[in-house]
Amino acid sequence: MRLRTGKLWFCVLLLQVTTSHAQDATPDFLSQTGWRSDFGLGIIVNPEYQGGDHYRVLAVPYFDVRYSDRLGVKTFFNVPQGLGTYVVRQRPSEGHRFAVSAALAPGFQNRDTTEFAGLDTFGVGLEARLGAELDVGNWSFRAGLAQRIVSGHSGLYATLDASYRIRLGRGAFAGLGPSIRAGNGAYMSALYGVSPGESQASGLTEYSAVSGIESLAFQGIVSLPVGESWRLTSVVRLGELVDKAARSSLITQPTQFFAVTALTRSF
Repeated sequence: MRLRTGKLWFCVLLLQVTTSHAQDATPDFLSQTGWRSDFGLGIIVNPEYQGGDHYRVLAVPYFDVRYSDRLGVKTFFNVPQGLGTYVVRQRPSEGHRFAVSAALAPGFQNRDTTEFAGLDTFGVGLEARLGAELDVGNWSFRAGLAQRIVSGHSGLYATLDASYRIRLGRGAFAGLGPSIRAGNGAYMSALYGVSPGESQASGLTEYSAVSGIESLAFQGIVSLPVGESWRLTSVVRLGELVDKAARSSLITQPTQFFAVTALTRSF
């Protein structure tokens, strides 16, 4: 099971940034209680696989259905987060918020090409996710754990993000900040390891990937309302595979660029 991650992985990665910013940077949006949904379409630019040096352009769908009460979003069902709920929500003062969420969500799959013949592959799996969110003034911090429970990469990984948010007007906002991702041995081996048998079949150098930091990144977002019900959102992310991930014989370019622009409508 190897690094050749498909388009679903990059959609999850980038649209997760969009959702977390959108929920936290627009209090007027959160004040609307009851059910609400957003649907749209985006254009994403990403490497053919994480660690690759060739890029492609894809059209990706987006949907977000959620239930909100006086404390904000309670239940959600969307592309990046999956199906879940907030089990802890606290707003001790204006501009401050703490929340913990639990969800089931799709993972990611190997790239479905034959560039690296002889390597094992895996399909889209199901992950159990636990997230913690802390907002302090204009700063937003996110921590998450994801464990594979059905199919997929067979491992556990963690993410930590920070972002400084800027309001650009009514309903418009921007954000910028760093991100770090780490995985356990099963996760790193599934994405970056090359077993002796695979080395012989593919011609790649044998490589054993152990637990550690996978990547460091810097990401930004700009989201603008378009009329009464539409919103235009753009996300860019510049990441660097590091340590054990960057040393894998599968990697041709450790510096990775991602971008997505999406137009969505609220109902």
